[in-house]
Amino acid sequence: MLTLLRQETIISDFISLAIMCAALLLFSGMTPAAENFAVASAFSQSEKTANPVGLSQQQFQHLQSYQVLLRSSSPQGESKIIRYSYRKPGFVRMDFTQPHSGAVLIYSPVSRKVKLWPFGLGMFPVLNLSPTDSLIQDDHGHRVDQSDIGVLLSNIRRLQQDGTTVTVGEETLAGRSTSHLSVTGPEGVSVDDVNRYEVWLDNAHRLPAKVVSYDRQGKWLETVLMDAMVINIQFPTDFFTP
Repeated sequence: MLTLLRQETIISDFISLAIMCAALLLFSGMTPAAENFAVASAFSQSEKTANPVGLSQQQFQHLQSYQVLLRSSSPQGESKIIRYSYRKPGFVRMDFTQPHSGAVLIYSPVSRKVKLWPFGLGMFPVLNLSPTDSLIQDDHGHRVDQSDIGVLLSNIRRLQQDGTTVTVGEETLAGRSTSHLSVTGPEGVSVDDVNRYEVWLDNAHRLPAKVVSYDRQGKWLETVLMDAMVINIQFPTDFFTP
């Protein structure tokens, strides 16, 4: 009985942690479709071409899938390592290395359900949850089904509107050539508590390689490193439906 209770506690703790991880990227929430359109409409085609974030959005629109190793850190000392896999129109798979090594979380846009294997793929128990379930959302309502790079780029564009974008310069990050941008929203404005993003875009594929977020008071919220990015990867047939 004690063992069962302990497993239930671990599962409950993991669910909360999983969505905290997903929200990270997980990336500070999702812009509603109508608002996405309004933000996109605020920028002309020429501005999109000149804006590195707009170019990154165009790159994301053209890709069909990607996989990346996410490493995150926060002021609370939390450290996470997740292999994040994405395939349009919205399949998400998260393979955890740290913490809870071996745990797997998958979202399917077909079933619109989240499946969670806290102790490893194929291991009991398997939890089937709605992405809107409060058990797998953080305090800001971030959801696993709204956690891809496109969400991050959309949020950055929202802060760019009436905000400021500074090109810090070219920098080498873990051997990769990147363009460092600093995007700050208007005073008093934030997107899911984020007022400023420091973003490093990989010059090879134009997608984010590192993101650091800050709140309206300038307090550091999170750092996310995106390593080993593979674009248009061919996943096994049952990768998102094991």
